[in-house]
Amino acid sequence: MTEFFTAEVPSNIAFVKYWGKLDKKLQWPANDSLSMTLNHAKTITSARVIPNQSDNGQDIITKEGKVLVRGQAGADKAYNHLAFLREQLGFSAALDIHTKNTFPSECGIASSASGLGALTLSAVAAWTNSSTLDDLQLKGQTLAALSALARMGSGSACRSFLGGYVEWKAGETPTTQEVQQVGSQSQWELADLILIVSKEKKSVSSTEAHETAWSSPLFRPRLAGIKERLHAVRQAINTKNLPALGQAIEADAIEMHAVMMTSNPPARYMTNDSESVLSWVRTERSIGAFDAWFTMDAGPNVHIICSKENATKYAEKIKTKFPDFDLLIDSTGSGPVLFRGIRT
Repeated sequence: MTEFFTAEVPSNIAFVKYWGKLDKKLQWPANDSLSMTLNHAKTITSARVIPNQSDNGQDIITKEGKVLVRGQAGADKAYNHLAFLREQLGFSAALDIHTKNTFPSECGIASSASGLGALTLSAVAAWTNSSTLDDLQLKGQTLAALSALARMGSGSACRSFLGGYVEWKAGETPTTQEVQQVGSQSQWELADLILIVSKEKKSVSSTEAHETAWSSPLFRPRLAGIKERLHAVRQAINTKNLPALGQAIEADAIEMHAVMMTSNPPARYMTNDSESVLSWVRTERSIGAFDAWFTMDAGPNVHIICSKENATKYAEKIKTKFPDFDLLIDSTGSGPVLFRGIRT
C-alpha cells in the first residue's frame, strides 16, 4: 500500500481584508491584504496515490469521515482544484485524500484558505513522494509556487503558506502577485480569541459576494484608503503597538461589512449577536477593562485580538459574558508543516 503524506495548513485572520476581484478567473484581488497566520485553527489533510489504478483514475476525497460526492456543497470546489493542479503540474495519478478541520467550516473563519492550502500541499507531496517542505523545494515546488497554486482554489489560501504576519500583494498584473512575510511569529505573538456566534453555513458564499463588491458605493472609497491602512498595520506590527493595530483592524472590518451590506444584492454576514459582541468589546475597552480589539471576516463570528499574556484572563471574561457561544483560543502561528504518514 502506498504511503500517505500529511499537510497541516493553518487558517489566517485578515487584518486588512481582501475583498473584490479585478479578475475572477485569475484570482486577481482588487487590493493588497495582510493577515496573521493562526496556530491551532488548521486543516489536516492526508493524501496518497491510489495503487493499481490506471492514469486519470478517479480521486476520492473523504472529509470528516464522509466521502465527498460531486454536486455536494464544497465537493466540486475540491475536486476541481485537484484537476487544476493535475493540469498545471502534469501529474496523472488518482489520489485518496482524507481531510478534517480543527475548527468549524464555512462560517467565516477562513476554512477555505486552510482547506485548499492543505489540499494543494498534500496532493503535490503525494505525487512527488516528498516527506518535508525541504523535499518539495529540492524538487522545484517552492512555498511561493505552492502558494500561487493554492490561491487559484481560494484567494486567501496563499497567505497561509507563511507564518507570522503575511501580506498578499495584488501586483500590477495577475502574474506579478506575491506573498511576503512582514513580521514573524517570534517577533510579536498575539492571541486570537474566536467567538463562534454561529456555526451555520453562510447563506451567501464569499465567492458570490466578492462579485458584487463593485456595485457598492463604498467600495471605491475603500480601495482608495487601503494603502494608508496597510502602512499603519505594518508599522503597528513593527513597533508592537496594539492600540494602533486595533484601531486599524476594527475600521477595516466594519468598512468591509459596510461594503457587503451596500452591494447589489447585499450580503449581510454580521448578525445581531455579532453586533452585540462588537459593542461589548468597545464598551469594556472604553472603561479600561479590556485591552483587546475585534475583527471579522466574511461571516458572523468575531475574532478578538489581544496580547498573549491577557488571553486566559480575557477568555474567561468572554465566556462569562457570552456563555452560549463557543470560544476558540488561538495565537500567531508559524505556518504549514508536512510529514510522511498520518498523525494519530
